[in-house]
Amino acid sequence: MPILETHHRTLIKAITWRILATLATILIVFIFTGRLLLSLEVGAVEVVVKIIIYFLHERIWGKVGWGRKRHPLEEFPVKKELTPEHKELIRQRLKELGYL
Repeated sequence: MPILETHHRTLIKAITWRILATLATILIVFIFTGRLLLSLEVGAVEVVVKIIIYFLHERIWGKVGWGRKRHPLEEFPVKKELTPEHKELIRQRLKELGYL
């Protein structure tokens, strides 16, 4: 079963990455221009535009199956969260069958 991210997780990843990347952009613009206000303005525009682009990029790649390995149990839909006890039973049974 492929691991799929929720929209919320993708959004949080996008925000934390953009904070770091925007700080780098602000620093680069400041190094080249020596103008702090311009650097902050470029950073403000960049963070909004690039976070939207990153989020869309992640969601599109989440739908692309190329390069992913399919899990052998993917065809079995699970209706609820497995308990630790059930996970252990499944692990033991798979081991007995020679899969683990």
